[in-house]
Amino acid sequence: MDISVDTVEVAIRDQEAFVRVYGRATFKIGPSLKQFGLMAIERGCRRFIVEMNHCVGMDSTFMGILAGLATTLKKTEGTVVLRNLSEKNLFLVNMLGLSHLVTIDNSAQSVIAMPANGQVLRHSSGDKKQMTETMIDAHETLIEAAPDNIIKFKDVLAYLKEDLNRTIAQESGAPVPPR
Repeated sequence: MDISVDTVEVAIRDQEAFVRVYGRATFKIGPSLKQFGLMAIERGCRRFIVEMNHCVGMDSTFMGILAGLATTLKKTEGTVVLRNLSEKNLFLVNMLGLSHLVTIDNSAQSVIAMPANGQVLRHSSGDKKQMTETMIDAHETLIEAAPDNIIKFKDVLAYLKEDLNRTIAQESGAPVPPR
């Protein structure tokens, strides 16, 4: 696998879901990651192991999706484990107040082996409405997880909601509100 490309690989084994990130973890993979996570939880997964050894950075949407999965899993005594975070990524997790939602495992001596049924998640392409809704949900989750995040994301949320309203208006043929 070419790790210079932003890629997320996923697999399920028993009650564990595995996620391995190569490159940047961004909003582009958001809808696919959320869909995989919810499907895995529905299938009975109670532990998400996210291997971050090859992850060079995360955006707030990706982190909000992880926070949402962690919140859902906590209701069933499940957990999200972030393994082998770089100092930069650990800083981001702590800065957004997510360390109480996830388990950090930087003591791992090796990178986890993906189960044989692993697959690469596809980046979302085309469905702007779904992408924007996922981004809004992720940022609202970050604010629920740590209310201080409202300061960081209120303008982002306002823009995303405005963008979603424009997209819905365009799809329905209604006049598009000006920016």
